[in-house]
Amino acid sequence: MSWKDAVQPVLRMLLQPETWTDPHLEMLRLGAEHEDIEAEDIVLTLAVGGGLVTGTLVSTDTWERLHLRQLGDHDDTLRRVARHAIGHLDEAAEKGRRRREVDPRFLHLQDVTHLSGRATHTLPTWRGPISAISGWTLGEPDKS
Repeated sequence: MSWKDAVQPVLRMLLQPETWTDPHLEMLRLGAEHEDIEAEDIVLTLAVGGGLVTGTLVSTDTWERLHLRQLGDHDDTLRRVARHAIGHLDEAAEKGRRRREVDPRFLHLQDVTHLSGRATHTLPTWRGPISAISGWTLGEPDKS
């Protein structure tokens, strides 16, 4: 898809102020999903459930690949089952001449830091519902 393919969904978001999705956050999510936009190395800090989640925005495909790798680190059989199921969905989509749709309800990050109170945790990936995000900013908090 080209960057022009992302324009219509962004316009729909901007012209529908009654929706619950933040149009500016949605533009970033769409940017990560469209390779032609080159929305790489965008670091976000999200306020989620009283904590802060900071990481690099990635596409659903990138998150899925990283997630399958993590599954394999824990259970290779489970990874094979998940990969097979995803492959089956992709194959069915190809037969219908349509790519499997990206679920717009979720945002995906990698190289994540979760800060809650004084506790800090690092995570390789994060997938969270956009509806759970109460605020966000570009960049990350100071290390001080």
